[in-house]
Amino acid sequence: MKRSASELKLLAPMALIVVVAVCALVGSLWVWAEQADTLSRTREQKLVTLGLSQMADDHALMMTPITIWDAAVESTQVKYDKTWVKDNIGSYFENFLKFESNFLMDDAGRIVFAYRKGEEVDPKSFDAIATQANGVIKDLRTRFDERAARRLSYSAESNHAGKLQAINGKIYIIGASLLLSDSHDPKLLAYKPYVAVGTHELSRQELVDLSQRYMVSEITLMHPGEAKPQGAASVPFVDETTGETIAELVWRPDTPGRTLFVRTLGPVLMISLGLGLIAIVLLHQSQKAAQGLIASEAKAKHMALHDNLTGLPNRTLFADRLNQACERLNRQGGQVAVMCIGLDRFKDVNDTLGHLAGDELIRHNAAKISGIIRSGDTLARLGGDEFVIIQTDTDGLSAAALAKRVLEVLTGTVNLESGQVFSSCSIGVTLIHEGEIEPAEALRQADLALYRAKDLGRGQYAFFELEMDATIKLRKMLETGLREAIHVEDIDVVYQPQVDHFGNIVGVEALCRWTHATRGPVSPAYFIPLAEECGLMHDLGSLVMRRAMQDSHRWPGLKVAVNVSATQLRHACFVGHMRDMLAQTGTAAIQIEIEITEGVLLNDDNTTQTVLSDLRHMGFSIALDDFGTGYSSLGYLSRYPVDKIKIDRSFVSNLGVDPEAEAVIRAIVKLSKALNLNIVAEGVETRAQKNILRQSGCQIIQGYLFSRPVPREEIDEMMRADRRLTISDGDLSEMKQVS
Repeated sequence: MKRSASELKLLAPMALIVVVAVCALVGSLWVWAEQADTLSRTREQKLVTLGLSQMADDHALMMTPITIWDAAVESTQVKYDKTWVKDNIGSYFENFLKFESNFLMDDAGRIVFAYRKGEEVDPKSFDAIATQANGVIKDLRTRFDERAARRLSYSAESNHAGKLQAINGKIYIIGASLLLSDSHDPKLLAYKPYVAVGTHELSRQELVDLSQRYMVSEITLMHPGEAKPQGAASVPFVDETTGETIAELVWRPDTPGRTLFVRTLGPVLMISLGLGLIAIVLLHQSQKAAQGLIASEAKAKHMALHDNLTGLPNRTLFADRLNQACERLNRQGGQVAVMCIGLDRFKDVNDTLGHLAGDELIRHNAAKISGIIRSGDTLARLGGDEFVIIQTDTDGLSAAALAKRVLEVLTGTVNLESGQVFSSCSIGVTLIHEGEIEPAEALRQADLALYRAKDLGRGQYAFFELEMDATIKLRKMLETGLREAIHVEDIDVVYQPQVDHFGNIVGVEALCRWTHATRGPVSPAYFIPLAEECGLMHDLGSLVMRRAMQDSHRWPGLKVAVNVSATQLRHACFVGHMRDMLAQTGTAAIQIEIEITEGVLLNDDNTTQTVLSDLRHMGFSIALDDFGTGYSSLGYLSRYPVDKIKIDRSFVSNLGVDPEAEAVIRAIVKLSKALNLNIVAEGVETRAQKNILRQSGCQIIQGYLFSRPVPREEIDEMMRADRRLTISDGDLSEMKQVS
């Protein structure tokens, strides 16, 4: 078929454009390949450096079960026990913690004990190592002093430090930990702590394990003067005094860019040529009817594969995109990340502002996430408040960086048409290394990680780990057990007396306890948040409230305090439910005191204020629990009908130790008196605390000094004993207070 001159004139520039485009594409691919190789090398160096740091930190962390121990302090700072030190520092560190050499340094920086390869040695032989470890020891002591100054308690996480150091051409892990009291005994904390230091030479097998863990080629140790392979990646170790490189860990980095360039050059040229020819052909076609049909089909397909509310891919398209990503994974290698994103407390938005507000918040967050992901990644909505991201060509660091970015953009105040809400999210991440995985399994793993993120306190991300299966099974078992226990009312309610400084009982606080049939006692710190998350809090709270109302008849004239959660308080039928319980149990509201936390008042909304006012008018008194730890404000105290505030035990525990704690308590007492509020201090365990509280003007106290939470029968005995308690002189250190 002959072409006209005008057609040939049109084809010539089109052909030239195609050639130029192909050359530009090939050049861009080469530049991209070089950049990809550079990024791969940099990423591997960061991963190995992170792995080494984690290895050093893990070794140091293993020291803490021995170093955070009353016996450790008593056998060193209080009265030095050489046999104890040799057995628990020297021998134990070598045999169980893999520290071939270790020593103990006193508070003046002197080595008082040195141990190497099974026997005690001259401390002077450790002078060189002590010099290398000086920075770690100094950082550890500085961290301890700073936390003490801020009244923050120490733990295994804060009381260890580790680093890797090159010494005489070899790489050593140096770990250090202060010898501290595990009971936080002020007498033992008065001594300036000793520090235990251990050293472990990094073995060849450990380097091999490190290589396998981060999927890099074999890591080898090289010394100055040895020739490194061209393009090798390395982690150098330098002398801190001279700045000279003493040794390097070297390996050959992956070159995914060049490999992909070579493999794709031919197909790219063929595809580019084909696309160019197609473009030329399509240029001469104008079939409007066909184009209309294509548009209709595209619209129908889009509706079948996308979410109506947000326009994002739905579950079907998500599964298809994940299958495609896994197929590329099989061909090209690498990793794919699947992130499951759940909005925190989304149900509260629907319950308080309505489903239209919930839909608006969903669209808002969908737009936020879409704005930060790469064009090659996929964001889908699976339903409700659940989003999922497929991140291709990634690794652990890149996935973590994206998760952090999503947390940042979705956390904050959002102005909706129906009101203002605070939005945040939790994220579960699973990394796919092999393409043989079903989308449902990838989602399940990401969902398990999302559960972990929510357990950690929401507003966080977590990666999937194999042990999460067992954790979720345990959680499901406890959830089932708690649901059954609430259904059959197998929840115990105990009471802790509130007394004046002479031991006269003026009230009691109701506290719930639960014993699982096979797991035994479960801490309220675990099962109460579990009830919140599983939607059981209203039923659990009603059970405790009903039991407290019934038991209040046993103690005429004694007020019973009951904690009420934000979930209960914001329930639409809460006030009516309380009115019904009063009638059913024949209880006068004046006998019950409702305790709420400051978090209930955080939103400062009219609904909460109305509910509290209704309860007050019914005759209940209102107490603000854990005062001083959250969002304490004069505005809250003046706007809400509060009768009493409870000083949190974190302030009480520091009385006699921290002068600022006493000043804070005096300020709270003055504030309560100025506002005509009653005041109770909880967590009182010592006579000294009681005396300081009495001098400060706080007349009512609650704590183990007089009584721990006890069954109602013991309260009966106390009431028969003229409502009088004597101070307990038992060992309070073994009594763990729980709410």
